[in-house]
Amino acid sequence: MAKCYNSTEIHCLNKRQIFFDANILLYIFWPTGFYSWEKQYSAIFSRLLKQKNGMVVDFIVISEVINRAVRTEYEKHLQQQNISGKKLPFKKYRDSQEGQDALGDIYQVFKKNIINKFSFMGKAFSKADIEGFLHNNSLDFSDKGIAAICKDNNFVLLTNDKDFAGTDLEILTSHPDLLRMP
Repeated sequence: MAKCYNSTEIHCLNKRQIFFDANILLYIFWPTGFYSWEKQYSAIFSRLLKQKNGMVVDFIVISEVINRAVRTEYEKHLQQQNISGKKLPFKKYRDSQEGQDALGDIYQVFKKNIINKFSFMGKAFSKADIEGFLHNNSLDFSDKGIAAICKDNNFVLLTNDKDFAGTDLEILTSHPDLLRMP
């Protein structure tokens, strides 16, 4: 890892662009019950806003967040209705009025909180990029794309994902395991 910053070092990242990983957006905008993480990353988000850091996401992250948020709503719906996934498969829920309402809520959160506060940076991955991703390491396939975007653009990655510990990226995190990495 190139450098790992904790929340007290945000001032060191003045004028740097921060790329938000999906887990961070979920903690901030679609809480899932990890209250400690939600509180810590909401505070980091607030400090980055005040410091006027550029905040960046891409299609990969947006897709992961929306898909996870709708799955969270599905799981809540199953629990509230005391039914199993066999009785109401995910796609049937997603196409139902409840599922469409949940998607509408998720889209509103994105329109209100992400679209107007974040820049969007993507990458047209080449055949060579994809071939380079086809090896086993700690990163899942979409994380390899995120790492490539961050590296190509000199972004600091805001993440809570320990899988990024083996990368040569600059990382901003509250995760103690990442902060202990050399």
